Amino acid sequence: MKKIKIISTFFVLFGLFSFNNEKQKLVVKEDMPSDFYFVIEDGGNNYYDSQNGNFHRKYVKGEKKIKVKLTKEEKEKIYSLILKVKFFEMPTKFEPDDKKNIVITVPSFLQSILIRANGKKKLVSYDTGLTSIKNDKNAKPFLDLYHKIWEILYKKEEINRMPKSDYFYE
Repeated sequence: MKKIKIISTFFVLFGLFSFNNEKQKLVVKEDMPSDFYFVIEDGGNNYYDSQNGNFHRKYVKGEKKIKVKLTKEEKEKIYSLILKVKFFEMPTKFEPDDKKNIVITVPSFLQSILIRANGKKKLVSYDTGLTSIKNDKNAKPFLDLYHKIWEILYKKEEINRMPKSDYFYE
């Protein structure tokens, strides 16, 4: 009787684990390299350089620069997002390749991110004024990364204390 219980338990457990349809993902966390930094620019008024911690905002009467340091956790989060979207495999420019369905917007801004990591440097940009549905679909991982980085930066108290830019775009 004891053997039957052991064998039954074995088959039940074997069935539960063997026929599980969910696939386990192997997650490998890559450490942030010591040479990692990024520069992000909105093409209008703001840009940030993580290498020296400078945030720049343009005004009609000039530019104001302040120090904004990211925490190690914030930098690691940004770096993990960069890996997730495979930034170094992206094209340097997201441009529409279908000439029939181009959307032109004025004003336009060249949104860009420059990344340096592991001895490699890459600049990727997206022009908001010249795009298409297909181009926007291709650029989605870049744009998601772009917006997430700005979201992290705009939570910083130092940036929120700065006056908004007085530039006006029509």
